[in-house]
Amino acid sequence: MREEVAEKKREQQAEIQSLVLRLRQYQAQAETASQELLFVRQAIGEHEKAIETIKQLKKMQAGDELIVPVGANSLIYVTLSRTDKIIVQLGGGVSAEKDPDASLEYLKQKREELERSQREMTEILQRMEQEAQKLQARLQELTAISQEGNGGTAE
Repeated sequence: MREEVAEKKREQQAEIQSLVLRLRQYQAQAETASQELLFVRQAIGEHEKAIETIKQLKKMQAGDELIVPVGANSLIYVTLSRTDKIIVQLGGGVSAEKDPDASLEYLKQKREELERSQREMTEILQRMEQEAQKLQARLQELTAISQEGNGGTAE
């Protein structure tokens, strides 16, 4: 009888250790996914800003003056030399010159791709959190059983 109790305790301890390890893995994966999600959200924001800027640019003409951010909360005045061409980065260090409408269409498509990625990543993160909650609940259950067992044998 004692051997059965001791074996059951060993099994519970092994399961507790396994659950703790899996929980830590989920937490690390969730942290990585959260960081990636943050980058995607920032990219979406940059695409939205570019789309709005190009929309405003379409209303302007060569010779108009603009204020352009240069970083570190600093701005400069520039004179617009042309409004018919925009240089869009395609990726991998490759850029293309496009007219404003083609640039808008390209940026909107990229934003939609990013939004799809954001939704998928959010769903994955939610599933990971749900699984981690299940593991946490099982861990609490085993810990309570283990404490009851220790309390019972100490009396």
